[in-house]
Amino acid sequence: MASRAFTFLLALLPAVASAYPNTHPVLAWSSRSSKALSSVAASDAAKTGSHAIAEALYNHNDICEHDAVIVVEHAGLHASDLRSLSPSCHTSKALSGAPSKLQLAYVESDSRFANPFVDLAGVLSRRCGSRAVSHSPSFDELALDADQGKHVVSISLPPLEDGETGSSRKSAMASHESWLSSELAKIEEVFSNCLVIYSGSPGVSLHARQSSSSSTFDSVQADASPKGGILKRYQLLTPGLILVLLVVLFILIPIIFVGVSALSSIQSPLSNEIPKGFSAEEKKTQ
Repeated sequence: MASRAFTFLLALLPAVASAYPNTHPVLAWSSRSSKALSSVAASDAAKTGSHAIAEALYNHNDICEHDAVIVVEHAGLHASDLRSLSPSCHTSKALSGAPSKLQLAYVESDSRFANPFVDLAGVLSRRCGSRAVSHSPSFDELALDADQGKHVVSISLPPLEDGETGSSRKSAMASHESWLSSELAKIEEVFSNCLVIYSGSPGVSLHARQSSSSSTFDSVQADASPKGGILKRYQLLTPGLILVLLVVLFILIPIIFVGVSALSSIQSPLSNEIPKGFSAEEKKTQ
């Protein structure tokens, strides 16, 4: 039984290892009931890659009913970053109270697109006759006017570094979410019928982040840069490694111990001891 369990867990290792790389979360919610969002959430597209989800959502007949479609891109975002947010933050409250929503923790990235939700935003604005607006923390205050018609707002948040972990990453994520919450609140004051799409994208290296244009979050991330040993700079205990350690400690080592104990308890039926009553002289005379 133990050997079967060990074989089964070993077979799961490739699946666990491949469940996390090249994936990112996708969240979407609407302030009013959205047929487009509900349809995509219940369809097979939600089980595929990010490009298929974006196409299914943007091509839906009712997507243009929203006064504003807000596309938020957050490079390097992981599902664990969203779990670290406070339940009282704007994102958590918006998801819990949204009449229509989509929550996907691990969506496979498409190598053809950096972020299909952002790349196809221009197509969506032309299809709906909406005004396309770009925004980020490095830009001036976002100016919106409902009299100008429908809007497609693309928001780019500062990237989260791939090697950044621990309290510094959590602090940076909280700062990004706080700024995003205030901007979403301003947009929702202008447009009552909003659809928000919040997605991650492949992370960037430290060099790429430093070479990008400065933003209001640069000083925050500089102050929160990881200091200390290797455990604060790198994530050593990955899910795959933790599973391997558990298999070795609780299955492989006990099996080896039981096998060695069984082998050491085996006794040979032959013995070199001379039996009682044996006489070499009598043996010769026979």
